[in-house]
Amino acid sequence: MSKPKPLVLIVEDDISSQQYYEVIFKDEYEIHLASTVAEAKQALKEILFEVAIVDISLPGGESGIDFIKYLGSNYPQKPVAIAVTAHAFPKNRNDVLEAGAVEFFAKPVLSGKLLAAVRKYCVLPN
Repeated sequence: MSKPKPLVLIVEDDISSQQYYEVIFKDEYEIHLASTVAEAKQALKEILFEVAIVDISLPGGESGIDFIKYLGSNYPQKPVAIAVTAHAFPKNRNDVLEAGAVEFFAKPVLSGKLLAAVRKYCVLPN
C-alpha cells in the first residue's frame, strides 16, 4: 500500500501553468487545481492542504492577494501560501508578503526552485 502524498492546492487559471504544475508535482504531491478564489475556498472546506500555490491575477472578482489574506484569517496554520505571478515588481512582492505569503516567485519560475519551496513547507510522510 502506498503512503499518502501531501496535499497541495494550486490556485491558477492559466491552463498551461496548471499543466506545468501537474508535471512537476505529480511524483511527490497530490494536487488539487482551482481556477478561481471561489473554487479554492470550496476546496478548503473539504480538504486540509499543506501548501497553496497562488497566482495573483485570477478571474472572478477576487485576487490571489485576497485569497492569501483569507488563508491567514481562516487557516492560520495550514496551508501556507506561496505566490507565483507574472507581476514581478518590488511592490507586488511586498504586497504579497504583507498579505501573508511565505514565498514569492515571478513567472516563469524554475521547477527546482518551486519544488524546493514546497518541500520546505510540506512534510513528506516517512
